[in-house]
Amino acid sequence: MKDKFIKKLKRSWLAIWIAFAAAALSTIGVLAAYTSVSSVKRVVSTQKGAGMLFSSNYLTTDENDLPRTITFSSMENSPCVTVNVCNYPQTLIKHNDKDITYTLTVELVDSNGNAVTGEETAKYSVEYNGEKKTFESNSKIEFSLLKLMADDFNKHEFVLTFDKSQLTKSDIYMRVTATPTNQAELKPLSAKLGVIYINDNTSATWTGTFIDNATSPKDLDGFNYRLSGSGEGAVTLTWNTNYVDISPWFKNTYNLTISKDSSGIATATLKVNSAEKNQYDIQFYRTNGINSAEQWSDGNHTNITVTGTGFVSMNFTQSTTKEN
Repeated sequence: MKDKFIKKLKRSWLAIWIAFAAAALSTIGVLAAYTSVSSVKRVVSTQKGAGMLFSSNYLTTDENDLPRTITFSSMENSPCVTVNVCNYPQTLIKHNDKDITYTLTVELVDSNGNAVTGEETAKYSVEYNGEKKTFESNSKIEFSLLKLMADDFNKHEFVLTFDKSQLTKSDIYMRVTATPTNQAELKPLSAKLGVIYINDNTSATWTGTFIDNATSPKDLDGFNYRLSGSGEGAVTLTWNTNYVDISPWFKNTYNLTISKDSSGIATATLKVNSAEKNQYDIQFYRTNGINSAEQWSDGNHTNITVTGTGFVSMNFTQSTTKEN
């Protein structure tokens, strides 16, 4: 009786082991298939600041220090630029799980980066959390011991106020730098910002270009396309889905309606108004791996082509509507 019970028990354990092994092999098969697909369609963000858990709407990790001008209406009495510093990527994917302490410095400089001093510097100011600082005789302002808490998506906002006269002679800039002090892996963010106005006699202009700094597009798994310009109107974006597709985050954020023809060319229209926003950074992801024939269209990396066919293009139509 005892021997029969043991034999029956062994048969039961054998059945359980076979079922477990089959389930394990099935899981391995599914994992292998998923890994295979993932290796073909790599989706890795290369956007400057997009994958960083320390980012800004205006400041970047670029080190070229090229001046950037923000456009305003000629009716603006106090042209202000609000710069934010965040503990999350601008795509709001996730926030940093550690507190970030940093120092923010703002320097008054000319277009060549030389310090600006004198009486007129008192017309420029930076405000944070209700505290307003003017440059006065000093060409540098500093906010230290700033902390972005890790408990949620958090950001700090700094309001940069420029002298109205600069709307007609843009030669004074604020060089803003946010330097982390407690996380060595986080890079400093910076930008040189200025202002200028557009009147009714100035034609609106928007342009689009890739901003990735790579010798060859083949070095990148994803691409970053920047729309920037002045004036109000509509930008029509066109891209070839045989090579790339637009970021779902960007599509959803701006409620884009996308149409696609039988050859894989996708089109979407984005309303733009530089009085509200003068720059859009868009991520494009590869859809079919790297093509051996792809290359930058020119030395300035404005587009990527495969035997003459571009990845992304844009067209701007200026609005003819006038406000009363």
